Amino acid sequence: MNGEVPVKRWTAKRKSALIIDIFKGKTTPVAVARQHDLTVAEVER
Repeated sequence: MNGEVPVKRWTAKRKSALIIDIFKGKTTPVAVARQHDLTVAEVER
């Protein structure tokens, strides 16, 4: 892992921040999935 603490609870605020970063081009669904041990389908959902 990259030193981040694993997310135990996905709040609406945390989810929306990631979605905004994806829309702004700061990250991709693939990168988010990799960082948070999720599938791309889970990120896209």
